[in-house]
Amino acid sequence: MAEAMQPVEKRVGRVGLIDAARGLSILLMVVYHLCFDLYQSGYISSSLMYAPLVNFLQVLFASLFILMSGISCRFSRNNLKRGILMFLAGMAVTAVTYFYDQSLMVRFGILHFLGVAAIFFALVGKSLDKLLPSFVAPIVYLVGAVATWTIPDRTYDVEWLWMFGFRSPEFFSSDYFPILPNIFVYLFGTWLGTYIAAGRFPQWFYRLRLKPLEWIGRKTIWVYLVHQPLCIGIVWVVNQIASI
Repeated sequence: MAEAMQPVEKRVGRVGLIDAARGLSILLMVVYHLCFDLYQSGYISSSLMYAPLVNFLQVLFASLFILMSGISCRFSRNNLKRGILMFLAGMAVTAVTYFYDQSLMVRFGILHFLGVAAIFFALVGKSLDKLLPSFVAPIVYLVGAVATWTIPDRTYDVEWLWMFGFRSPEFFSSDYFPILPNIFVYLFGTWLGTYIAAGRFPQWFYRLRLKPLEWIGRKTIWVYLVHQPLCIGIVWVVNQIASI
């Protein structure tokens, strides 16, 4: 029987490059959200906003951020606590957007998903490590991601399964990261994080430092919480200038 993927003992501390990659991905997501707000206000055309390249980059940035979060869970001392805090932060975003402007309401955004993913991993991560051999786990996660990738692109005759990606025609969320297929991207990150935490990557990977991006990467939850009010403020300023 193939050897199961047992989590190895950590031999490295915080990896700056992981923080930097997470910082870069959240900054790129902020730029995308600002562009989306400008699009909703009529300053960016739909042909540009939904151009194939823009759609590809949006998926790439978001997937990178989710992957980095999955890797980071191998360095967390308490994924359950971390997950609960992120989910509560997501609910705070839901409340604020609901009362500010329901057309911008976030029902299941990136913080909701990352919170659920971290809680899920805290509860079943050890079982997954024992169940899946190290060479099988990435294949399972990649196949799962591919098989479920288009689920959120369609609509279904259901009302309460939108958190899993099965959304009704009436469902709307200005930031939407359902469990499927994103959980498989996250789990792939947890598999990759096992080897990063064990110090099995090349030494340059651990020595490379990009301190400004690292700092942002350690504050991603706060960046996410403040970026949308900031984007709304920028759009308001643009509107005021345009009306002069």
